[in-house]
Amino acid sequence: MSSNLPDARIDAAARAWGAALRRIAVAEPCIRQEAGANETYMVVTGSPTYSLNGVYAFDRTPDAAQIERLAARAADAARSFPGTLPWSVQVRSDPDDRVRDVALRHGLTKQSQEPFMVRDLTSAPPVLGDAGAMTVRAVSGAEQDLYVRALADGFGVPKELFAPLFTPPVLDAAPDVTAYVGEVQGEVVSTAMTVLTEGHVGIFNISTSPDHRRCGYGGRITEEAVARGHAAGASTAYLRSSDMGLPVYASLGFTVAEHWTYFTD
Repeated sequence: MSSNLPDARIDAAARAWGAALRRIAVAEPCIRQEAGANETYMVVTGSPTYSLNGVYAFDRTPDAAQIERLAARAADAARSFPGTLPWSVQVRSDPDDRVRDVALRHGLTKQSQEPFMVRDLTSAPPVLGDAGAMTVRAVSGAEQDLYVRALADGFGVPKELFAPLFTPPVLDAAPDVTAYVGEVQGEVVSTAMTVLTEGHVGIFNISTSPDHRRCGYGGRITEEAVARGHAAGASTAYLRSSDMGLPVYASLGFTVAEHWTYFTD
């Protein structure tokens, strides 16, 4: 299930993931962001979850000095929000001791990994299967509450985790940012989001409500999102997967390109 794409294509997809995060950050004025050298960025969204706040390094060899500088900025930005805002340092592949030392100095002592998956849409174009009774449509900023509630239900978390990030300005940032819901008889059963950047479509926010799982809705809305990105000119799709979602995405033609590392407290 490992990717056979050349390193240059994987590098471009990784940079596209970073560009997607920054595109969302630009759309929402409350999100703090700063660019460093060597593909290193700080983004603090205000969402109370570590994965959506911190320092992100997209170069194959993370720049420890840049991570150190932006980690200090991330810590300051996190303290500016009410309460205790968790944040992280995220890098591609296995970091060296210098990066680990930076994380440790900021109290980020836990280390975990997550698969980064890619799909070559020129050799594996999307094929839409039977969605049954589910229809997929884009949502606007006026439907923020509907989208955030459905997303939270699908992930089994409070909606406050998503509300600071998926705001009306973000949901209205089309055509490059588009949120989708899958509905059955008017009830939202699944969610997705795409971000289009320079020939890449990023797949985000794939979720299905607990009462509607094992019906194929998650796979179907993923393929719909990929298809719409491909129609808009994307030649590569990418996503970050949980271990639980890995078999579903593999069945849709995604392969594991890398494992990205998180440092959290």
